[in-house]
Amino acid sequence: MVTLTRASTLKRRRAIRKRRIIGTLMVFCLLILLLFGAIYSLFHKKGITKATEQKHQTESLIRDDKPNITAKKNAKTNHSPKNIVKSKEIDDYLKSIHFNGTAVVVKNGQFVINKGYGFANREKQAPDNPNTIYYIGSITKSFVSASFMQLQEKGLVNTNDLLSKYLPSFPHANEIKIYNLLTHTSGIREHMETSEKLSREQLMKKIGKGAQTLLFKPGTQWNYSDSNYAILGYIIEKVTGESLHDYIRGHIFKPAQMKDSGFGEALYHSPNQSIGYKLKDNSIYTPGMPDFSQLFGCGDIYTTASDLYKFDLAIESGKLFSKDSFNQIYTPNKSNYGFGWYVDPGSYSSHGVMPGWNTLNSYSKSGNIYVVLLSNIQNNIQSMGVVNNNIYMKLANFQGS
Repeated sequence: MVTLTRASTLKRRRAIRKRRIIGTLMVFCLLILLLFGAIYSLFHKKGITKATEQKHQTESLIRDDKPNITAKKNAKTNHSPKNIVKSKEIDDYLKSIHFNGTAVVVKNGQFVINKGYGFANREKQAPDNPNTIYYIGSITKSFVSASFMQLQEKGLVNTNDLLSKYLPSFPHANEIKIYNLLTHTSGIREHMETSEKLSREQLMKKIGKGAQTLLFKPGTQWNYSDSNYAILGYIIEKVTGESLHDYIRGHIFKPAQMKDSGFGEALYHSPNQSIGYKLKDNSIYTPGMPDFSQLFGCGDIYTTASDLYKFDLAIESGKLFSKDSFNQIYTPNKSNYGFGWYVDPGSYSSHGVMPGWNTLNSYSKSGNIYVVLLSNIQNNIQSMGVVNNNIYMKLANFQGS
């Protein structure tokens, strides 16, 4: 019995040791698994973080430096037209001055440049192209003067009429001629353009309040004032019985075949719209805009560079008005200003600035050179006039291809 008991005890002890060894091994294996799991998790997390950082850095570079893939797809979807570059010298020049917009340069009926530079929308990385639409600011005045000359040819108005014929209650209306409004020699002050929406009558009342005292006797001096052309726009509406916008659409846009032009906020509904930016203190931002009702007749048109070129061609070819009207528009008064145009020694030009846009339209007196520069960044180019003159000089050596 004693021998059997010892044998049984030894057997139990071996079994207990065996279980302890197995338990220890299992704990050891579990610890190893947990250790490997922790190490894997740590390195995997670092790998994801690094990959995410690299992705963000890449996206940032794409945003800042060049159009991204989405923008390229959108450009293809919108069927962006091909850029035309036949003068590397002019193309390189526009790049060197960081021109951001669309340029049209024509010599002897041949497109030398028809190209977009930079971005129409920086946030979406959408590039400017030949179909991009821009507000043209004071270039609007050349459309108003063209409309007025058409109406004069119909006998509805006359540049020698006194303002009192159309606005009898306007201050100094018996002293100011229509000619003074067209040439900025009326003495009427510039009205401050705000974000308040005004009716035509409210706008005239606002301008009239500032005209209680004139800056000078009409015809004696020159002072550029949007107010002059807002009054002209109002007169056009009175004598035609239709809105200024409808008149311009039917009598200028249509005969000139300007199919991508319009007025005011309608630009925001176009897939080819540009966003206006302003450069100040080395930062770029989108500035606020006045209400378009206060830019009436003096700055509310939008168009493309190609459409503006068509407008010039329509004037030059006599589609819009007679040779006599042409001569009146381009006869300079004070400060070399005609009716909505500056008259330079060799060319005619009009210039516009809006919060976020800077534009210039010019063509030679010979009619063989046209330069249209529409930019959606304000203040990045010191003088559009200088750029225009430099392009004219570079064209002297261009022989065509």
